[in-house]
Amino acid sequence: MRYIYLLPLALLLGCATTDQPAIETPGLTKALNVSKAFDVPALVGMNADQIAQPLTGQSIRPDHDLTPRTLPSGSTEALYTYWRDTMALAVSYDPTTLRVNSFFIKTRHGLTPDYATLLRLANVSRYDKRLSVEPIASVNNPRLYTGVKLVPLR
Repeated sequence: MRYIYLLPLALLLGCATTDQPAIETPGLTKALNVSKAFDVPALVGMNADQIAQPLTGQSIRPDHDLTPRTLPSGSTEALYTYWRDTMALAVSYDPTTLRVNSFFIKTRHGLTPDYATLLRLANVSRYDKRLSVEPIASVNNPRLYTGVKLVPLR
């Protein structure tokens, strides 16, 4: 009983030496690094058949629309759609000449609040002089975008 006064000190030291869970402090979160899914500027100037060659070798699934549509202007339009994960690049072209009319980049998820992400996925700048950039707004909510239409300038 002579060391009874050391008992609280021993308990205090025993608690101090046990492993305590570390408290994680939140760090700075970096912006998501969006890598390109398609390299649209490299496809400018190619016809519909030439575009298929570099894209099909990059784990991209092609989807060919077999029924060309007649546009209000009287010309016809057909589509090649290339899928990479959840991203799609629809290539609109004239089936008689195979000349590309436009590119359309979209996600399978549907809507996005910022079309700049879609531009990065297509490797396109808003200020690219070879392409006209037309963000397509949703009909139900004009603040959300369904995709971006990229028209090659001639």
